[in-house]
This record gives sequence, structure tokens and C-alpha cells, in this order.
Amino acid sequence: MHNVVIVALPGVFPYELGVPARFFRAAQSHGEPLYNVTTCTLDGRPVGTNADFSVAPTADRRALETADTIIVPPWADAETADDPIGLAAYADRRIVSFCTGAFTLAASGILDGKEATTHWCATEAFSRRFPLVRLRPDALFVDNGRVLTAAGASAAVDATMHLIATDHGAAVAAEVSRITLAAPHRDGGQRQFIARPTVAPAPSGSAGQIQAWLLSRVDEPLSLAEVAAHFGVSVRTLTRRFRAETGRTLGDWFADARVDRARELLETTDLLVDDVAVRSGFATAAALRKHFRDRLGLAPQQYRSRFSRAA
Repeated sequence: MHNVVIVALPGVFPYELGVPARFFRAAQSHGEPLYNVTTCTLDGRPVGTNADFSVAPTADRRALETADTIIVPPWADAETADDPIGLAAYADRRIVSFCTGAFTLAASGILDGKEATTHWCATEAFSRRFPLVRLRPDALFVDNGRVLTAAGASAAVDATMHLIATDHGAAVAAEVSRITLAAPHRDGGQRQFIARPTVAPAPSGSAGQIQAWLLSRVDEPLSLAEVAAHFGVSVRTLTRRFRAETGRTLGDWFADARVDRARELLETTDLLVDDVAVRSGFATAAALRKHFRDRLGLAPQQYRSRFSRAA
């Protein structure tokens, strides 16, 4: 029996707190459970959640001594606090974080030199605070063997399904998928869910003004020379100024803007992919598919099936 212990810290997020029990307890072999799941608080007393109720586990931190896997869900002070659990003392166990619980793992030092992920909203703060961790901001989860970090909310399900498949094989994971109505695997990463503001407010003559002008012509096959001529500068000056202000090349930014326009059209219209490609500035549907794959890890039709709001 594999012992899973979830640590509920003050202000714990109840969704992620409940995921391990729901999914690990559904994993069985010949009718017998494969996991024993325990939820604890550090002192055994109830803790408030970030919702309008508290949870009252029946175990305290002593449950960690028998844990094979320790799970840290997101909690209220995760992004600013140190590690109140003392996870370094359990480095010989499998340790898992969900969402911003990754901050607690990183504060313990066990992520130093390793790849990790967290919710996309928190990636900049995470990178600033933990420069020794190799952050993968797009990943739904990152498995380092002994340490696994998952992105926000539903990525906790992705990570748990992955752990079940790793421990007991695809057949057991598929049965859990059928019981819980959860996908055993999702394509793509976090970028498919991020609504990036393409243009930030900016003064005249700046990169922001260039971006705004390009967005009004996103479907046109503009060259760098044409853009530079419109703003009365050389191509070299245009590209240098744009990179200095944004940290990116103009071509890379414009490709992102075109993908964002294509995302909007896929969500809100029933246009054919060929027509979406033309209206978002890609020469062909094949070019659109390539940029979609490169940036979102999905094909346009896969994206539409998940996010379409068209009638």
C-alpha cells in the first residue's frame, strides 16, 4: 500500500486539497485499493481554507513519517512564506506540489537545479524569488522523479493521473479516467489558457505605437521595410528600438499577435481554418498550424474544440 499524505496549510485551496483523495482512492487492482490517502495539518487542528469553510483532518504532521508521497496544495501565504513543513527532511520521499505550492517546495531548497512549474500567473514572481530553479512556465506538470510540480487547479488532475500511470500502468490510469470522467492526458501546455495583453499603453513613437499600428493590419503581409518606412526610420533602427523596449524581435511578437487573432476567430466564429489563416495574416493554413503548434502545443481544430464560443 502506497501512503499518500496531503498537507493542509492555512488558507489551503480546497479544490487542489481534494484532488488526491478523489483520484488516488479510485485506483484499484482486483477490487483492492492501491493507495492509502491521509490529509493532515501540522498540528492536527482544523485550518481555514481560501473558501468560506474550514477543514478538520484527523492527522497531524506525524503522518509524514510514514508517507511515500507528500503533496503540498496551494495555500494562502505560499508565495511569500518559507517552508513551514520542513520538506528537506523528507527528501527521500516523493514530494509533489500543486499550483503555487511549488513556492513551498522551492523555499525548502529541494527544487534547486531542477526543472519545475507553477501557475502561469505566478511564474514571474517565482523566477525572481528562486533563480536556482529552472522554471518551465508553459508545462502543465514537471516530473523530476522524486519531485513533481504541477500548474494550477486542473493540472493537479493531470499530475495525479500521471502518477497513477507511472506507479501502476496505463490500464489502471485508464480505469480511473473512466470512473472520474477525467482525461488521462491533455495535449498542450499552459499557454493555451493564457490571455496575453498584446499591447501595453505606450507613448508616441514607441514600440507600443508600432504594435498598435501592426494590430490594425494583422491580416496584411507586411515586411520590416514597409513597417520601418511608415514610421520614418531604418529597418535597423526599428528592430533595435523594438527589441530594446520589449525584449523581443518584431517578427516574433507579430507572429504571436497573429496567433492571438486566430485564437479569437476560432473561439468566436465557425470560419474554416483556411479562412482563419487568411484573416489572421498567415499565408496558408499550414503556416497557421505550424505557429499554433509552436506556441500552444495544439492544432487549431483542437483549440476550437476546447474553447469555441461560436453558435
